[in-house]
Amino acid sequence: MPVIVRALVTAVLAGTASAFLLWSLDLAGVWFATHRWMVWLLPAAGWLTQWFYRQTGAGGVVEVLADIRDPRGRVNWRMAPAVLTGTILTHLCGGSAGREGTAVQAGAALAGRAGADLRVGIAAGFGSVFGTPWAGFLYAFEIAGIRTAAPRLIGPCLIGAFAGDWVAQAWGAHHTLYRISLWPEWWAVGWAAATGLLFGLAAWTYHLLTDVAKRYVPVLAGGAVVALVLYSTQAWQFAGLGVPGISAAFVEPAGPGDWLAKLSLTAITVGSGFRGGEATPLFFVGATLGNVISGPIGMPMAWLAGLGFVAVFAAATRTPLASAVMAVELFGPQVIPFALAACFSADWAAQTAQRLWHRAAGPAAR
Repeated sequence: MPVIVRALVTAVLAGTASAFLLWSLDLAGVWFATHRWMVWLLPAAGWLTQWFYRQTGAGGVVEVLADIRDPRGRVNWRMAPAVLTGTILTHLCGGSAGREGTAVQAGAALAGRAGADLRVGIAAGFGSVFGTPWAGFLYAFEIAGIRTAAPRLIGPCLIGAFAGDWVAQAWGAHHTLYRISLWPEWWAVGWAAATGLLFGLAAWTYHLLTDVAKRYVPVLAGGAVVALVLYSTQAWQFAGLGVPGISAAFVEPAGPGDWLAKLSLTAITVGSGFRGGEATPLFFVGATLGNVISGPIGMPMAWLAGLGFVAVFAAATRTPLASAVMAVELFGPQVIPFALAACFSADWAAQTAQRLWHRAAGPAAR
């Protein structure tokens, strides 16, 4: 089968999977909003997800990236239904998780089934689940490492990203719109770079807490902790994706600790073994953190919320270029210099903090 045909088949499969995921998570969110008691089933949902993974032999993002760098057949088609099912269960019971990881894993698994390069599936999954095909195209190369890129993959990955997005839209998938109504002057690039350092430290903190959860918090305990926190505080805005909180961060002041609450709950959810990814919760973290610091430094709220939105994700995934391009697709071309400054600054800050942490903590930090 020709390479282009394989890319188109992958795009159809991944775009369809993304549309199904978005539709399912909308229903799960509505159900959870009217059945809060489901949060007490979160530990059981996590245990069931891990059991299902063991039975199917499905892997995760680590296996996807490992198979790209050293193809050994680690990724099989069972990953797609496994990650979709696990993600829906997580959101049905109020876990704080995202959808990007799910779309990427499902896309890669379906690409392998279609005989295409796994990066074509990553591009199709990411581009279709967020409606940002250019970012999806670049993300597929950045997340796997630029050194693994090859000119022969440019065409298939472009086809996967754009056709996958078109297929998802054809199925009726819709994406939240965010608007920055007030823009600063060009000199605010300095502020974008400076605040990017804070966004990078937030991303590093998230990874630090996630690593702790992976080591010491089993899925039953992680689900119980998240359930207890949500129910005891009634802070339901931190459950699930958190899209309403992201939208609100562009138009009204956020609570000073909202970003840290969402960061912590997501680290426990993802770190203890639940499925769903981390992108949208990280958008929440970045948008609310940007919202909070916009007042003290006297910069437009929506502008800084938008920069935080992409910069925390850029630093957490080490994809500053794809994240900056995502900002352009979401907010418009006028964001280009600010997004580039914030995303690359955040990525540098997160990597620097990680290196310093390793030096200070020694082998225990690895």
